[in-house]
Amino acid sequence: MAGIARPLMLVSATVDASLRRDVAEHARPRPEYLVLESEFGVELLDWSLLPGGGRGRSPWLSAVHAATAIRRLNGHSAVFSDGEHVGIPLALAMRTLGIRTPHLVIGHHMTRGPKTRLMRSLGAHQGMSRILVHSARQLELARESLGVPDNKLSYLPYYADTEFWAPSDAEEEPLVVAAGREHRDYVTLAQAASGIAARVFVASGSVHSPAASSRYPDRWPDNFEVGFADYRSLRTLYRRASVVVVPLVDSDFQAGVTTVLEAMAVGKAVVVTRTRGQSTVVHDGVTGISVSAGDAAEMREAIGHLLDHPDERRRLGSAARDAVVGGYSVEAYAASLSGHLADLATPNRIAA
Repeated sequence: MAGIARPLMLVSATVDASLRRDVAEHARPRPEYLVLESEFGVELLDWSLLPGGGRGRSPWLSAVHAATAIRRLNGHSAVFSDGEHVGIPLALAMRTLGIRTPHLVIGHHMTRGPKTRLMRSLGAHQGMSRILVHSARQLELARESLGVPDNKLSYLPYYADTEFWAPSDAEEEPLVVAAGREHRDYVTLAQAASGIAARVFVASGSVHSPAASSRYPDRWPDNFEVGFADYRSLRTLYRRASVVVVPLVDSDFQAGVTTVLEAMAVGKAVVVTRTRGQSTVVHDGVTGISVSAGDAAEMREAIGHLLDHPDERRRLGSAARDAVVGGYSVEAYAASLSGHLADLATPNRIAA
């Protein structure tokens, strides 16, 4: 509304006419930033608005993003960084310049590499009003290892667009689907699913972390097919699959959560590796099956059991869909973010 200061969101993507058209035509899921823009009046500062634009995450682009935001903060009720990669440089700049605009930051994986050193040695969190994390383990580590005060931290589960990622009447096939490349353990999956009575499709590309490392086998088993799948193709694969597997190497953040929630939203039985960071979304035996990291025999048993028991697949898939609709929708996620922004922008709020 005119005359009312709006929050500003730093979006690590190019929000152009093509993306908006794809969302409008249901060619891709709705990202949270478009819901924040349309439903809650948040102003977006995406890569298309940066000098020279942007094509992928890099320390330089994050610095440019933060510098551009600094010049636009005046008049905004709060600023929201969609990840620590841009939140840290913005926080350091705000602290140096004495800018006191409330600053909300998503902390995806703060306990890694230079980000950890910047949080510890330079106290980057002092330029952040609140940090939201998607993993309970990251919440603990931020408090215990990074020195972030507890009253600056909050847990917020991730999301899926339950309208795009929705079940269909497609008939299931003897098909196992795995997707993503962030901290994936495809070595264990290859050992677990080699020679099973089902085809395995691995969509190993990632639109979120295209450079993330994973474990790949030297040779894929004969019943495996590997390729890239866009959003609609991946949705079709989920719908046709009997089982979706998310094999992970152990990590301290919630790697794999996007794929897990997408598959659950489509109503699929999911087998996921239990890790330190990925342990809260799937409730073992209720909304999916959790297996131990690196245990090919346990994973093979879980996959085989689900392939052989369609009633069990349907039970888990139905409960999974209900869980995502009830607690992990993009609408609920955006509303929570908007609530945090409104709280931080409240006059005379007790500082965190």
